Amino acid sequence: MENMEKASIIKTAIMAANQYIYSKNNSNMILFQHQLDVLLGITSRGSDLKFFHPRNLLPTECLTVIIDIMRETGEIKPSLIIKCLQLLRNLAADKDIRESLHESFNLTPVLVDIIKHTCSSAVNSLCMESLHLLQRITYGHKMVLQESYVQELLDFIIQHITDPAEDCTQVCLGLLVNLCKDNFAVQTHLKNLENSKRLKRTLLKHISGSESNLDFIIYSISVVTSVWLHDQEYDMVFKPSNLNPMFQSIFNIILKGETGMSRRYGVDLFKEILKDGQIQSTLSKFSHLSAYIDAILKLIPASSTETVVMIFELLLCFCSIEGVRSRISRSVLSTLDFNSRQQFSDMLIGPVNQVKEPLLATVHWAQQSPDTHDEAPLYALDFLTEIYEELIYSNTRVKYSAHADLILPVLLSSLSSEIDIDTDLCVPRKHCKKKVKSLQLLSVLSGEDDIRKKMVAMLSPSVYTQLLDFQLINNRVTLHVSKVSLGGEDWSEEGVHIVIFCMELMSKLRKYMPNLDGLFCSLLQDNKLVPFLSAGLTSADRTVVQTALQLFTFGTSLDAFPTVLIGDSMASCNARKREMTENAGSTPLTLGSTFKSMQPPVSLSHNHNGDFSRSSSSDQDASVQSIIEKMQTGLENGWEDFAKAVKDINRSEIIDIYEHKIQAFQTKENHLQDLLDAKTLALSQADRLIAQYRSRRAQYEAEAHKMRKLLKDSELQSEEHRERLNDIMLQKEKLSVELEQLSQEYQKLEHISEEHQHLSAAYSDITDRYESSQKTLLSLKQELKTLTEMHEILQKHNESLKQQHDLASEQLSKLQEERKQLSKQLKEKETKLHELTKTHSKLESKYEKAEKERAELETGLDKMRDTLNKTEQTRKQFQQQVSSLELVCKQHEADLLSKDEQIKELSTQLEKHTQIAALIHSLSSGKSESGASVAK
Repeated sequence: MENMEKASIIKTAIMAANQYIYSKNNSNMILFQHQLDVLLGITSRGSDLKFFHPRNLLPTECLTVIIDIMRETGEIKPSLIIKCLQLLRNLAADKDIRESLHESFNLTPVLVDIIKHTCSSAVNSLCMESLHLLQRITYGHKMVLQESYVQELLDFIIQHITDPAEDCTQVCLGLLVNLCKDNFAVQTHLKNLENSKRLKRTLLKHISGSESNLDFIIYSISVVTSVWLHDQEYDMVFKPSNLNPMFQSIFNIILKGETGMSRRYGVDLFKEILKDGQIQSTLSKFSHLSAYIDAILKLIPASSTETVVMIFELLLCFCSIEGVRSRISRSVLSTLDFNSRQQFSDMLIGPVNQVKEPLLATVHWAQQSPDTHDEAPLYALDFLTEIYEELIYSNTRVKYSAHADLILPVLLSSLSSEIDIDTDLCVPRKHCKKKVKSLQLLSVLSGEDDIRKKMVAMLSPSVYTQLLDFQLINNRVTLHVSKVSLGGEDWSEEGVHIVIFCMELMSKLRKYMPNLDGLFCSLLQDNKLVPFLSAGLTSADRTVVQTALQLFTFGTSLDAFPTVLIGDSMASCNARKREMTENAGSTPLTLGSTFKSMQPPVSLSHNHNGDFSRSSSSDQDASVQSIIEKMQTGLENGWEDFAKAVKDINRSEIIDIYEHKIQAFQTKENHLQDLLDAKTLALSQADRLIAQYRSRRAQYEAEAHKMRKLLKDSELQSEEHRERLNDIMLQKEKLSVELEQLSQEYQKLEHISEEHQHLSAAYSDITDRYESSQKTLLSLKQELKTLTEMHEILQKHNESLKQQHDLASEQLSKLQEERKQLSKQLKEKETKLHELTKTHSKLESKYEKAEKERAELETGLDKMRDTLNKTEQTRKQFQQQVSSLELVCKQHEADLLSKDEQIKELSTQLEKHTQIAALIHSLSSGKSESGASVAK
């Protein structure tokens, strides 16, 4: 239902946008702004943005229309553009939508155009909103400097960075970081600027200034690191005396960052500067590192999905530094109480912000689904792998059974979860990645005896067979091996990794689990596993290749291991990759593209035993090399030795030497011929482009000639139109007089219509008040019923008291206590009655006001009878409604009179009760006095 409601909202927004495009009037603009407000409400921070992904048709159409409207900056009001920018900024919180806004919808030049037109004089809210959105969507994308809008944006950014009085300096610095990162063209452009020295001075001033904001420091250090990496300024910034304050400022912005973007830049800066070994050693010796690591670990349970991904990235970067991973593992394990292992499952079921321990919070993130939390579970599993590698392989023996109770159920549930391959391709790929990370963590945990025992008890062979059967049936590697090299298009490569790491885990546990060794050997001998092993051996990932090689070496010891099939599959996979690279090199996209020289293919042959061997060219090369060495030694020793060496060598061998040289020259010639073919292809393509350019130029010249003719015709027509205009101007003056008269009449009619609208609004207010008064009357009736019931109960109670007083005087003490209670209740009832009288008086005043307003309405309706003949029918309807209201008011007056009589009766009864209470009090006091006299 939610998706249907969102679809209807987007449809109405598209209709309102198209209506505004066709006719740009105020009513259409207000309608479109209202629809934008609705979209802003459903895309606010924290809402689900999956339905707005551009792969769906309706969101794509909606974004296209909104961006088309934003392109017309001169014709649209700034308030409407700001609403569009706010909506796009909400949508840019999703990673996929943010990338599509930059790549598919080409939003970046539109925003630059808005900035250029709106920020010419001074920076305003529209310009700031555009800059913030531009900073968000350009993050992680490489911009082409040859584009004109990129150069204009750079000029604008540098101008506002060097001017410290501007408010948008911080956003411009963030944009400059995005443009400079991994972009050599922009970096060289900044170095060759005329005011490059001034830019460097301002950046160094932000870095060294005590009054600078933390964001300014982070952005300035990032720009200096990207542009002036090997200059003197870089050495000045990263000298040993500056590193500790720099670390402190970066940690502060990561811990106290107001926005996710500032934290993102802080983490990126850490990842960039920690590539230097000297900075790594300085960080490992940083005195406050342990305290900052503890503070960062406390952010894991108290962060959103986007923030926790940044935290895990930073922690994984720290784990790669020698000595820091042990500190992180100690900090993670120091706060966890393993004696409360029964509470682990309860903590993992609840929300993550209720968990205080970093390890439990990490396991909580690891058990989440990638559908809802994107990459956070994957990074959590990587972090757990680093912690347990340090924990197990550093011989830190700390309650491993408790560790198993904590993490093994989460890993087993992730392995047993099913993958829906009918959904979008990106979702199964994330699930496969999570299974791969879980298998890697299980293989690390299997290196410890206590955890391995628990793992053997909890795992069953069906888990392995379920994982492998799914991949053997559904993975595309079994059908098209070439698709493994295209891992970004489907989930086949991740499926290969699942098979490889699942087999590795089986090889580690096969000695400890019953029936697992036979299953493992039978799977290795199965021909269905051939494409997966060949894909693993030819993978670009080093760990996958090493694991596949271990499986291959173990499989060669088996009798029915398909070595020949694996070799053929690897050869075909390599041939497909070679064809892809050749096609990519021989079909250049642009004139400036370069062609890679292709090495001649090495011919492989396999013998009957299935082992691969080079062709006989290697033996021939060895024999030729030995002959050359003999001749060289003979020449060095003298002519006689050379003659002996030549005599010892057969002529056929000398002919082999020349044939070898001829073959070498032929291979070089073939190589040069390939290069010539590639260059001829490039030249032919360049000729085609030149021919296309000439043909287009001829078309443009023909169109220009046509335009000239059209201009001449238009000038002739303009002269005729001028004469017509003179006649029209005369008619216009006549019509203007008539228009003034009509405008006066129109103003009168507008005044009448405004009065009618005011009257209708007043009537609606009266009806609302009447409904509210009716509700209050109903509530008062209920209260009166309860009071009457209480009054009857009190009467019965008083009669029983009289009978008890006449029968027995010994119970006077009890009656006195009961009298006190009754007096309290009577006081409470008096207060309630007083409140009821007040509410009754308020209702009477409201009713008088309503009568006055009704009288005013009647007078207004009498006036409208004379002026508005067209509204005669509606007036009759209003009269009928007013008459019905009068009847209802009369009924309410009668009800109020009856209620007044009831209240009077109640007051008389209350007076009687007070008299009875006074009599009881007098009687009790008189008897007490008589008793005292008797006692004397």
